[in-house]
Amino acid sequence: MHLVELTRRFGVEDDELLGPLELELEDLAESSGRLDVSQVIDLIERARTLTGEPGLGIYLGLAMRASWHGYLGFAVLTAKDVGDALKLGERFISTRTTALAFRLTVEDGKASFWLEERADFGPARDALVLALLIGLSTIGQALSGRELEGRIEVALPRPPWLERFADNARLDRVAFDKPAHRIVFDARLLTTPFQLADAGARELAAAQCEKELAALGFAGRLSARVRELVLSGAAVVDVEGVAKVLSMSSRTLKRRLAGEGTSYSELLEAERRSRAEHLLAHTMMSVKEISAALGYADTAAFSHAFQRWTGKSPSDVR
Repeated sequence: MHLVELTRRFGVEDDELLGPLELELEDLAESSGRLDVSQVIDLIERARTLTGEPGLGIYLGLAMRASWHGYLGFAVLTAKDVGDALKLGERFISTRTTALAFRLTVEDGKASFWLEERADFGPARDALVLALLIGLSTIGQALSGRELEGRIEVALPRPPWLERFADNARLDRVAFDKPAHRIVFDARLLTTPFQLADAGARELAAAQCEKELAALGFAGRLSARVRELVLSGAAVVDVEGVAKVLSMSSRTLKRRLAGEGTSYSELLEAERRSRAEHLLAHTMMSVKEISAALGYADTAAFSHAFQRWTGKSPSDVR
């Protein structure tokens, strides 16, 4: 919906943008509406063609508001601080899309908020990545009332048209040709308070997000939640740690996973394989860096596991 509003500023009529794609404005305005990846790609590329503006993603990011994002946006709007908001985004992004994921890590005094692609966005990839990461920075400034120092790193080549945005100071902090997509900042900023913090409203919005997850099928199986938790940054969360997050004993967790026909070790392996294949295909991280990011003791252990999964070495796949 917000892309449509942006294209109007370039003189593009709604029917001109949406008609050939067989989309209706009502479909985009509906908060529960979800487009598939191919529709998103077609919409972004048609918008760029009609406007003649390749940097639409940057315009979207600079204009982004928490209120654009349904109940998740409302939860973020009323969050206690930066860290609380990022954890809400990490937990509930699936209410908005399953093609992307967020991950918050803290190490050596630095916080990183990672954007992971779980689908191939083809030619629209740069617009989506820049819109989201710049948009998060925009929202953070609006809700905290201050410019939050840090840098945005993207695994994208520097576009030739970027110079046209040289007068925007926020874009000076965007670094291209990096191994992965993330926002990096001093971990002390995680406790920066939000001006509209409201514990009661935040809990109501988070509860609604939980209902949306359940309606989408993400809360129905414990195994889906466990798989989200088994890796945290570059560390493997053991079964006891996962059970603690889920407020149950490790024995109960194992029993319930067995009832779903799986186990902690199977879910850890599945998540490692999924992330490995994504990082090899969509980032410039070295095999050594990917090995560390997945919690392996050394590159040899990771390469052996990848060979067992796929019959190929990581280097062969890359």
